[in-house]
This record gives sequence, structure tokens and C-alpha cells, in this order.
Amino acid sequence: MEENSCPICLRQLAEPSCRHHLIPLSQGGKGDVTFLMHKICHSKVHSVFNEKELKRTYTSIEKILENEDIQKFINWVKKKPLDFYDGSFKAKK
Repeated sequence: MEENSCPICLRQLAEPSCRHHLIPLSQGGKGDVTFLMHKICHSKVHSVFNEKELKRTYTSIEKILENEDIQKFINWVKKKPLDFYDGSFKAKK
């Protein structure tokens, strides 16, 4: 992965972007392990996994990328402009 690329879709980072905490702060994460990613990729991660799942199972980018829904999303989003954002992804409770 290139330094200036999103760890989910592997495309060059562009705005809008945000930081993803591997262990959510609400689940005891300290905020020291974060990854900058496209906002749409971050929203998708949180629409597929709830915070407890992220803490228990999806504690690395590699684990997140193994998920079938994330793989389908990557195939879809890589055809979009770098600044594309679709706000329809809702965080999983």
C-alpha cells in the first residue's frame, strides 16, 4: 500500500477523507492506531461492522478486507471519482 493511498480501496487519497480507529474509542481504543481513508470507505466499514465486531474480530485492515461485502464495495467504488461520496451508508449499531 502506498503511503498516500486509502487502505481499503487502495486508490489515491482525496477529500473527503477521515481517520479510522482500528479499535473504536467507544470500545477502549486509545486512538493511537488510526488509518486515513476516503470518507466513503470509512462509512462503508462502519455500515458493515458494528463497533463490538471491529474490536473483537476486525482489528486489522487485512481482516476488514477479507469480508465479502467490503470486497464487493471495493469493486464498485474503484470505478468512482476519488472525491465521490454517497451518504447512504449508515453505521451499524
